[in-house]
Amino acid sequence: MNTILRTMLVVACSALAVPVVAQDAAPVTAESSAASPIPAPSAVKKTTPSQVAQAARSLRRSMACEACGGDGTVVRQRTRKAEKLFTKGQIYHEQDACSTCKGTGSAKAELIMQRFDALVLAMAGCPDELAKNAPATKILTEVFDSITAFARTRNAEAVDKAAQRLAGGFGDEPGTPLVAIGVLKPSVDLGLGAASMVMELPSGALIAIDEAQFHSAKSGDRALGAGVVRGHAIVGKNDYLVIDRGFVLMVTSEKDLKIQEEEAEAARRAAREPVPAPEPRETPRAPDDEEMPER
Repeated sequence: MNTILRTMLVVACSALAVPVVAQDAAPVTAESSAASPIPAPSAVKKTTPSQVAQAARSLRRSMACEACGGDGTVVRQRTRKAEKLFTKGQIYHEQDACSTCKGTGSAKAELIMQRFDALVLAMAGCPDELAKNAPATKILTEVFDSITAFARTRNAEAVDKAAQRLAGGFGDEPGTPLVAIGVLKPSVDLGLGAASMVMELPSGALIAIDEAQFHSAKSGDRALGAGVVRGHAIVGKNDYLVIDRGFVLMVTSEKDLKIQEEEAEAARRAAREPVPAPEPRETPRAPDDEEMPER
């Protein structure tokens, strides 16, 4: 058992140390004539692996609504009015939608994003030490699994709001954390020493993720990306917002995205086409109903 556990921890540590390159696409080479040089990584407060683990635990706890524990429903005790005089009413329990989260089961988006930002900054504060710390790596892996499961539900809207910050002109100051959900594109070489993963947000903005400490997605997947803002890099007609020392988590695979799109297109086509009226069916006659031959 100890041997299996040690093997799992070694694999997890190795995942953090792997250079970030999209698995199924060659990186696009950046043109040498960039509009402006990419600034150096912003200095962040130095942290320890234990602080990273604590930030990860806090994020996992904050994703669920405190009122209903993430269920989206609450059980309330009610009393049915007695039918006869001098008799007690009947006590029963009934499930209601949680009024705090409106039945979603998730906490307020502001709290979730606050804890996401704290985790990003904590991870950026000890990139080298984190990859060598097996206990912290194990906790991060477990929390990342919880984040992925959360982002696959309708509660992902709480995370999608991060993309709106960027589209509205916020969240692009160097040194600030950024968390968003988008579709991974082929990697790009911005001249930073290694290819950077590229994520396209719903707004059309392009994020280049450099030196991701953990990644579980490839080009074509819908993923959650996070990191510390470094600055803008213009390559050809594309303007990339570079973030570094973060992580990329696969939310929906490319195959599942295609299946979802095919199902949605089939539903749209069915809504456009009128349903043909069923053809009348002739009722078969019983053997007794057949005409008797003449004698």
